[in-house]
Amino acid sequence: MSIMDMWKTCVFTTVLLIFLNLGLFTLNNNLAWTILGLILLLGALYLAYRQGMGFGHEACRLLATLKEVDGARSPVDEKVAKRAWSVNRGVKAVLATALVPYLIGCAYIVLSLLKVDSLAVPMRLVSWVVASPYWPCILPWTHTFDRLTGAVAAVLMISPFVMPLVTFAGYMQGPKLWAKSEKAMAEGKRRAKAKSRVVRKKRVPRSQRPEI
Repeated sequence: MSIMDMWKTCVFTTVLLIFLNLGLFTLNNNLAWTILGLILLLGALYLAYRQGMGFGHEACRLLATLKEVDGARSPVDEKVAKRAWSVNRGVKAVLATALVPYLIGCAYIVLSLLKVDSLAVPMRLVSWVVASPYWPCILPWTHTFDRLTGAVAAVLMISPFVMPLVTFAGYMQGPKLWAKSEKAMAEGKRRAKAKSRVVRKKRVPRSQRPEI
């Protein structure tokens, strides 16, 4: 997985959630938005985790390939190296993915605290839209977003990291999944060899005894 892979996946999922939550918001039913919004969010996070697992497994395969190439002292492909499994690369991907929505939230909070209404009002709308997939989490306690409260600030500061961190959690399962698949392949090869030996034994012709 490269940094761009996580960024594309999280952005696509977040944009889809934004459109769906804007549709739920137009229903003017907070209960429906809360229930359906949370279901959509949990489903998206589950898919993000599974996607991260796929990224991690593929990245470990590339890492194993790089080790083989390095052992053979062959030139390493930079594109492959950038996609190989690495904790540091995963952390960088999380930060890169969360950067823009986090800055948007920070800008709205700062402008609101400084009471720069001419800029705070449009920035509030932008930050509200960007964080809309996560508003159902606080709807049972607050129904208005026209002023900066502790709950609103918490959503703006935490939400940018949720999707990337869930994807990263799945990505960190890569070594475990790779070891499991390698073990399964090795066991499959052993079974195949054992079966071939049995077949060969069955095919050995019996020696005919001379008649007396």
